[in-house]
Amino acid sequence: MAHIMKTHTIIKKLPFWMCCASCFLFVLVAVGVGREQPAPVVSRDMVWSAFDGLRHEIYFSTQKKGGEWSPPLQLTDSNADNLLPCIVTMPDGKKYVVWAAMENTRLQIMYALFDGATWTEAQVVPDLPETATMPFVAANDAGELWLVFVGNDSTRHDDIYSTHLSQGGWSKPEQVNASNDVPDINPFIEIDQDGGIQVTWEGFRNTGYVLLFSRWQGDRWSMEQPIPTEDQERLQHNRKQVQEEELPDFVEDRSMLFIRTNNF
Repeated sequence: MAHIMKTHTIIKKLPFWMCCASCFLFVLVAVGVGREQPAPVVSRDMVWSAFDGLRHEIYFSTQKKGGEWSPPLQLTDSNADNLLPCIVTMPDGKKYVVWAAMENTRLQIMYALFDGATWTEAQVVPDLPETATMPFVAANDAGELWLVFVGNDSTRHDDIYSTHLSQGGWSKPEQVNASNDVPDINPFIEIDQDGGIQVTWEGFRNTGYVLLFSRWQGDRWSMEQPIPTEDQERLQHNRKQVQEEELPDFVEDRSMLFIRTNNF
C-alpha cells in the first residue's frame, strides 16, 4: 500500500494524462499527516511563470490570513525562459524557489533563497544531467531541502532524479526510477511528519503511463511500485476541488502556477 503523505496545499502542473497537451496546471490538496483537522493556515506562497513580451520570468506573491495577496515580485531577469516554478518554506522561515531555465536548447534547474529579508540571485543546481526540468521541492524538519526533477543524459528517454541540499552543500543527483528504455516524468516529492520521504511520478509501463512511487531508505531509493487505484482516485478528486480557485487579477496565466499553504 502506498503511503500518500500530505503536507501542503499545492497548485502546479497537471500531468498530461489529466488535461490537454498544452496545459500544465496541477492541483493537489493536502493537510497535515496524522491530524483529524488541518492545522491553522499561517500563510500561502505563490510562484508562477509569466511572459513579459520577450521571455518567461518567475514571480512571487504571499497571502496572509486576511486573504490579500502581496504585489507580485519578479525573481528572475535573464536571457533564459524561466518555467515551472515550485516553492517551499524551511523550518527556520527561509524560502526556496526552484524552476527550470531554458536558454537556447539547454534546460537546467535554478534556485533562489529568501533569507527573511531579501532574495538571492539565481543559482544553478550543480552536477545536473545534460538536461533537467520539472523540478519539485520539499523540506524536512532537519532543514534539508529535497529536490526531484526529470533529467536526461543524452539518452532516448527521461528519468527521475533526486538531490538534497544540507549544510554540506548539494548531494550528487541519483536516479529514483528503475533503469529502463521508456520515459519517466512529472515527479512529486513529499515528506511526512516522521521524516519519511516519498517520490511519486508517471512512468510509461507496458502500454501506457501509470503512477509510481518510491521511498527513501536512508541510503538509496526503494524499488518502484504502482500507486493503488483508490489513492489515484483520491488524488484526482483533490485536484478537481481546487482547480477553479480564485486568484488575484495580476495572475493572468495559470499554466505554470504553484501555490503552497504553510500550516506553521
